[in-house]
Amino acid sequence: MTHAMRPSFPTDLPAALRPLGRQIAYSKDDRVFRKGDTVRFVFLVLDGALRLSRFARDGSEIALHRACRGEFFAEAALDAACYHCDAIASQASTLLAFPADQVRELLDQDPAFARQWIALLTRQLHAARTRVERLALKSAAERVLHYLHTEGQGPRSEVALTGSLKDLARELGLTHESLYRTLARLQRDGVVTRGEHDLGLA
Repeated sequence: MTHAMRPSFPTDLPAALRPLGRQIAYSKDDRVFRKGDTVRFVFLVLDGALRLSRFARDGSEIALHRACRGEFFAEAALDAACYHCDAIASQASTLLAFPADQVRELLDQDPAFARQWIALLTRQLHAARTRVERLALKSAAERVLHYLHTEGQGPRSEVALTGSLKDLARELGLTHESLYRTLARLQRDGVVTRGEHDLGLA
């Protein structure tokens, strides 16, 4: 983690949050917080990607959520004393950190901000439901195609890969070996195309 820098605010960030945010850079694999840490901040991803994970008794990682550019995370912790998972930088990332107590105060005292916050969480809830729907699909190929159809842009449903294929495998609930095999088969069958930093339908 590097020291705080001058904030660079997204244009759609609620105005009431702007005075509260401080910009912090994290290196790949840095922990933003650990399970059990006292809740101090909620975060917005300016650049990069973070994963929220828990760890099984055997040490294996279970990715609960992947937060990408433009997404808040740890917002559910506003009603908790401690974080319930680890937040790990999947790649070099820049975040805006907002003090949790001040966000709570805004929600209590500023009705306009509260409405904006509800709208923001509603959008993120829709995205989370889409991820749950995807994880309910049985085959790896179905999950890949669902991901492209729901997250992709343009006529070929292209997705810019901001992280590694291992990061994508975690998000799809697959082993990276299974994802590699599935992508190779879909490419061979002419269903998807894959560039160095993007993935799309053929």
